[in-house]
Amino acid sequence: MNLMRLSSSGTYIKNIILPGFVISGLAGVITGALIFFYKWGAEFISDLSGSIYAFILERPVFVPVMLIGLVGLALIMAFFIKCAPAVSGGGIPTAEGILRGLITFKWLRTFLSMIVNSYIAFFTGLPLGNEGPSVLIGTALGRGTNNLFNRTPAWDRYVMTGGAAAGFAVATGSPATGIIFALEEVHKRFSPMILMVALSSVVFASFTAEALSIIFGRTTSMFSLTAFPSVPVSRYWMAIVSGVGAGIIALLFIKGFTLMYKLLSEKIKAVSIEVKLICLFLLVGAVGLLLPSAVGSGHSVIEGVMIREYVWYIILTLLAVKIILIILCGGAGATGGLFIPILTIGALTGGLLAELMLVMGVPAEYYSVIVTVTVASFLGATLRAPITAIVFFIEAFSGFNNILFAALGVLISFVLMEILGVKPLYEVVLERKLKVMHKDDVPQIIDMEAVVQKGAFVIGKTTRDIFWPPSCHVMTVVRAGKNYISDARMDKDGDKVLKEGDTLRLRIQTYDRSETEKLVSDLVGKQDYDNDDLRSRMP
Repeated sequence: MNLMRLSSSGTYIKNIILPGFVISGLAGVITGALIFFYKWGAEFISDLSGSIYAFILERPVFVPVMLIGLVGLALIMAFFIKCAPAVSGGGIPTAEGILRGLITFKWLRTFLSMIVNSYIAFFTGLPLGNEGPSVLIGTALGRGTNNLFNRTPAWDRYVMTGGAAAGFAVATGSPATGIIFALEEVHKRFSPMILMVALSSVVFASFTAEALSIIFGRTTSMFSLTAFPSVPVSRYWMAIVSGVGAGIIALLFIKGFTLMYKLLSEKIKAVSIEVKLICLFLLVGAVGLLLPSAVGSGHSVIEGVMIREYVWYIILTLLAVKIILIILCGGAGATGGLFIPILTIGALTGGLLAELMLVMGVPAEYYSVIVTVTVASFLGATLRAPITAIVFFIEAFSGFNNILFAALGVLISFVLMEILGVKPLYEVVLERKLKVMHKDDVPQIIDMEAVVQKGAFVIGKTTRDIFWPPSCHVMTVVRAGKNYISDARMDKDGDKVLKEGDTLRLRIQTYDRSETEKLVSDLVGKQDYDNDDLRSRMP
């Protein structure tokens, strides 16, 4: 009995603690260090971009040189997108597709291409941020770490999830949000396994970034803000206004993205990515000369709105231009992140609502609170991730004394989007990417019977903790030695702990039958598939 316990304990350490804590923690250290320096480079390039636009504005003779440079950089970005298609579009939706097993990619090629292309985006002033690229970089580093130190394919998506959460945490300076992001936004489920890898990676990544910030004298915080005054319950109606306003703008923003994707995929789908990016870069260059605040990620705009730096008509102009440029960037497939642009639109919306409330007699001391709550409400509405939005509000905006106020705003915007039936932005972006990838493919629905082999990855884990192939449902579980007809049990809640010898009946929708067989074998052990065990049906 003692030997059995010792063996079980050793298996637990080898199969769960080692990869789930140690390997994920190592991925966090690597991701934390690289994202720290990546952010530093991004900030330097963004500042340089602003200086160059100011220089050219004062010396128009250099405009032709600027235009030639923009065309050249657009062609370079297009080249790297063709080399690594995963870097096209928003980094977070792509990372979500990878982590759900929907998108395949080459981790080193994607890692290098993302750094080059995102730096090009920052240098040219595209209204995209570094948070999305940081998440995809963390995802790539997670795979690289697992390949180098673990080499167990079944753990790949877990360690990548930790890397993605670490990338988000360090990029935003919000570790708790990074953990919730992995659970609520990426995988849309709460699981002890996901929590363990995300927590391990985020903690080690955050410690690494904090240590480097002390060494190099830099801050890891996303915003330099002090705590805002607490809002009394008698003024909670302001959160309702912020939530409704954020929901309306989120609706328009997501509908704009959807219409742009439809236009590019149906009306002008023959236009090459080179032409799309050249047109986008030239447009952004023109806006950079005419309205410098409208280009770039928007980080400085958010801080400017917070301190009431802009009058209402400038805020309205920036809001309209930002929305148009961000939608065009998404439609063209430019490399960059959508997270900080989402916050920027939320801040500009909040600035307009705050100005309106001040006219209605609200004291000016609540101006910044209204802005930050609108940012959280817009984030929750756009991503359909209310817990992530609330936790981000607390961490990034020092909102500990206004948690209930923010939660009310987020709730209103979230419910409004649910009533209207609008898809979350990242789901819209991911669906478009998958549609492009599988445009000529026809999915199959297969019923698969698999037996859990000795030493298989799934042993000792509940079915909900396992990253099955995409669109996979565990229909029934039959314990070893039991009769399939009389002893089969459904696994509705995903709480069955799998054991050696269990027979699983799986139903999977897939574009690649052989790849699906490999993924299942990585989890339950090598199987001998034949026509009796695997029956394919066209939907």
